Amino acid sequence: MCEADACQCELAALPDDAALREKIQLEKAVPDNWDAYDTVFIGYPIWWGIAAWPVDVFVEANDFSGKKVVTFATAYSSPLGNSGKLLSEMAGDKGQWQDGTCFTGSLSNDKVRAWVKALK
Repeated sequence: MCEADACQCELAALPDDAALREKIQLEKAVPDNWDAYDTVFIGYPIWWGIAAWPVDVFVEANDFSGKKVVTFATAYSSPLGNSGKLLSEMAGDKGQWQDGTCFTGSLSNDKVRAWVKALK
């Protein structure tokens, strides 16, 4: 039994319960003008060592062929881990997936700008 309130208990169960995940849908899984994008940044929180499950829905709904994909995450202290690799596999290894970074702790605009400038 979860000791937290009911909402937190349901959130904690989401990664393992498809029925609960179906209750919460993305408003739009495929962005307008998707074909016009050459580079796609996918940002997400790290949940239990992987990308938050709503990102899975986005990745499964889109064709990344011909696109450069850069992943990045936010977490209090968790690393990026294999989350980018798992998303690439979920996308059928379509596109050129580049490992990004996991921003932990406090974050500044300067830190993000420096990271983006360092990308190839």
